[in-house]
Amino acid sequence: MTKVLKMFGGGGLAAVLGVVLLGLSGALNAATVSAESPPNPPSRIVGTVKIDGVNAPAGTTIEAKIGNSSCGVTSVFNSGSEARYAIDVPALDPGANPNCGTDGAVVKFYIGGKLANESGKWANYELGTVNLTYTTPTVTPSATPKAPDTGNTVGATGETAAIWLFAVLGMGALAFGVGGVTLARRSR
Repeated sequence: MTKVLKMFGGGGLAAVLGVVLLGLSGALNAATVSAESPPNPPSRIVGTVKIDGVNAPAGTTIEAKIGNSSCGVTSVFNSGSEARYAIDVPALDPGANPNCGTDGAVVKFYIGGKLANESGKWANYELGTVNLTYTTPTVTPSATPKAPDTGNTVGATGETAAIWLFAVLGMGALAFGVGGVTLARRSR
């Protein structure tokens, strides 16, 4: 025991205390480190794709959006006699996929950049099936506009006043002319 006390009495005590403190600091740091959890899995949605009632061509892009955020892009492929798609819509991850999948979020689909008639719900615990369609809006011919009235009547825009003005001036000129001729004959 005296040998142990002598060892602690000298520089050995500082060395033992240093080792103990170093060990404790490592243990305390290990307690504050937490394991990173794995990311949430995506929501997989599959289905058929028709444009104007006809299978969409293979290679047509399908985009999934939640709000205004693009949350996945794929393309149409042929399977038997059907045009199909399969898309994984990622879960919300502020660093990588902001504003993407949360449970129950509405997923809008775009077929070749045009909003599909259908939408889906984000759920990563089940396979979602949404058969997509897009119908080109029909353009109805508008009624032929009526030709403007060219005016086979006198007057709605001051034309009547102008005609009367010219008539009065013409009559006045004629009166001066007749008066001038009459005056000239009398003076002879």
